[in-house]
Amino acid sequence: MQQRTTTVRALINPKRKENVSKILKRMGINHSEAINIFYSLIEEYKGFPFELKLPDKPSEADLNPDVITHLKTSIRKNYRLGELLAK
Repeated sequence: MQQRTTTVRALINPKRKENVSKILKRMGINHSEAINIFYSLIEEYKGFPFELKLPDKPSEADLNPDVITHLKTSIRKNYRLGELLAK
């Protein structure tokens, strides 16, 4: 019996996607397989399969500027979405 599948969509920096595509190709897997592996590990570990933590004294200077910009944009979008949903 074939398992049903669903679609996962993500916005990815084009350069990062290109770099990861090259790595995955050398590994002999595609993006869907990589995502399935990652999801399987999250399921097994009941969380990320690696530690996520902030520096001891986090500051914007410690983080990649692209990450800061992305986080701030996401926060603004989610805040606006929350406002729309609350109406």
